[in-house]
Parts: sequence; structure tokens; C-alpha cells
Amino acid sequence: MSTKMQNIALTLLIAGTSLMANSDNMAESLMKLRAEVEQLDSAIADEKDAYKGSMKSLRMQKNDLEALIAREDLRIKQLTVEMSKVKKEVKEAGKNSVGLKPLVLEALAILEKNIQTQIPFKTDDRIADIQRIQKQVENDEITAQKGLALAWNSYGDAIRMSKENGIFKQTITLNGQDRLAEVARVGTMMMFFKTPNDEMGYVVKEQEGWSYKQVLGKEEKTQIASIFDAFKKQIRTGYFTLPNALVVTEVK
Repeated sequence: MSTKMQNIALTLLIAGTSLMANSDNMAESLMKLRAEVEQLDSAIADEKDAYKGSMKSLRMQKNDLEALIAREDLRIKQLTVEMSKVKKEVKEAGKNSVGLKPLVLEALAILEKNIQTQIPFKTDDRIADIQRIQKQVENDEITAQKGLALAWNSYGDAIRMSKENGIFKQTITLNGQDRLAEVARVGTMMMFFKTPNDEMGYVVKEQEGWSYKQVLGKEEKTQIASIFDAFKKQIRTGYFTLPNALVVTEVK
């Protein structure tokens, strides 16, 4: 074989080897691309599932909130009906303190029972005020007419509380200990707390009564801190992402 033919054969051999190498590289690249596409498909599927789960949770919270608002509206209507009922009975009783006295005591008893079932906002103080009026009326320390006026004021406070948002201070029981804390109250639907040690959480109703549930997760603590910050800045309306702290109470 001539030198020229040898060179041609060598060139063809090198070219063939190069093509085989390129083919192997292309096959390897395609395999990597397929693997990346499969990973992306899996990630997209996971994101879709997470989104569906999040939307389902939000829909459930929305339904819970709407049901709770309806219950609170019913509670307000019931309080208003009770007030109207007592007013009618008072009108029939006229200015006779003897006939008016049991009506006032009954109205105060109904309100006390209502306070006991509501969110635990200054409950002891509010009940103590009711019982003080009851005692004064029972012992004739004040007239039945005066007791009635005080009862109206207490009913008005209960109704106003259901529409009021804000930050207050009160003693709470957390992990078996009494703590002075700030509470952010959203009407009578939700109440969050924050202690001076940055312990945060919200109230929950259990079979044995009310309790304060502490949150430990960073996300939930950030959400609760945001509502305190907003209320302190006098922001009472807007969109807030909060833990599901809706309080469910029975309306009888």
C-alpha cells in the first residue's frame, strides 16, 4: 500500500473513531437531559399537589370562617332579641320596682351565661361586674331601674365586643402558669396572645373549657407577630395570613 493510501486509511480511521466518540457523548447528553426532564416533571407534579392541598385548606378555612361569622351574627341577633324581650317586659311592669327587679336579675343571668361561653377575653372581670350589679339589685343597694340601665350597658358592651378588633392586656394561663400577656382580639372569632418572652399562640375551646395553645413553628410565629404589628399601626382591615385559630362555640 502506498504512503498516500495509508494516510487516507488513517484519516478515515480517525474520523470514524471521532464520530463514535461524538455519538457516545450525544447519547450520554440525551440521557442526562431525559433525567433532568423527568426530575422537572416530578417537581411540577409535586408543586401541583402542594397547590391543590393549599387551596383545599384555604377553602376549608373560608367555609369555617363563613360559618363562624353566621354563628356570631346569630349570637348578636339573640342578644338583641333578649334585650327587646326584657324591654317589653319592663314596659309592662311599669315603674313598679318590685315587678321590675326579677326581670333585671333574669337579664343579668342570661348575659352572664353568654359571657361564659364567649372567647376568654377578660372573662373574670366581666362576670364580676355582672355579679356586682346582681348583688346590688338583690340587696336593694340600687333601684331596679338603675340596675336595668347598667344591664343595658353590659349588653351593649357584649355586642360591641363582637365587632371590635384590637390589642389588649390580660392574664392568661400558659403551661399551667399565669402570665401577663398582650392579646390581639378579632371580634369574638379569634384571639392571639404574645408574652414578654415572645411566647405566641391563640385560644382554643376544648371540652373542659378554654385553653391557650402555644405555637413553636417559625412560620406561625411570624404570622401572629404580623397581626400584632398591624394592630399597633392601627391597621384594622386587609389581608392577613394567620394560623387557623377560629373559635367555634355553640349557639343555643
